[in-house]
Amino acid sequence: MLKPNYIQWTLLLFATTFLSCGTVQVYREAGKPVFYSNDNHRQPNGLADSLNVVTFNIKKSEKIQLAAAELQDLEKTKNVDVYLLQEMDEKGVQEIARKLGLNYLYIPIVYDKPGDKNIGNAILTRGTIHQPEKLILPHSKWLSKRPRHVTIGEISIHQKKILVYSVHTETVVMSRKNRMEQIDAILQHAKMQSSRYQYILIGGDFNTLFSKDSKLAVDKFSGSGFYWSSASAGSTASAFFGLIKPTHDYVFSSGLKPVHAFKIETSRS
Repeated sequence: MLKPNYIQWTLLLFATTFLSCGTVQVYREAGKPVFYSNDNHRQPNGLADSLNVVTFNIKKSEKIQLAAAELQDLEKTKNVDVYLLQEMDEKGVQEIARKLGLNYLYIPIVYDKPGDKNIGNAILTRGTIHQPEKLILPHSKWLSKRPRHVTIGEISIHQKKILVYSVHTETVVMSRKNRMEQIDAILQHAKMQSSRYQYILIGGDFNTLFSKDSKLAVDKFSGSGFYWSSASAGSTASAFFGLIKPTHDYVFSSGLKPVHAFKIETSRS
């Protein structure tokens, strides 16, 4: 006999998957669509001994003005060099880039029909962006066939070239095995680039709801020579009415040693 909580969990997963069917158009072509701009010419001056990075999932770009205001408040105390944004549309990316005076690279993976907007990952930076690339991750949702992806770009900043990945992997509606294979695909790509880049930065929303998911993800990155740069930030999400405090968001780095990490507890976007 199934326990009640297991039944509820099964129904929840079924409803989530069923409702997603037929609601998205997938962009499978490697080279498009791609949105990016290097119009900001106010580059940081010279060398710097640190790199400030923020990762932020702005759910379906629904609260862009609020998110932009929160990031502007952050900029008053921190000069952020790189932003990794998930669940974005191009209008939201362009608005935040305009308000913060940043260059951007945005690559959507799907067009969301109910929301009438693209959804994807973005990189915003004070540096310049080159070599835009979309890495489509293995496996897709069962009914909708919606894949996940990574937006990748080479950033030139502080007289350094850094290969940057903005990541959004699948939720627990997919098996743990398949989600870990998405991480493997990211690491395989990074390994192939490691001879060209001394500095690699990988961050975003990994949807590691359970502690075992988190441990497996961190072990995979550390086993491939990456620092868990955001480790001291702790949990970054809340689930099941606050009963679970998972770590969904990560920053991993190679060639860059972590100094300090924190989270903004008061974000409403």
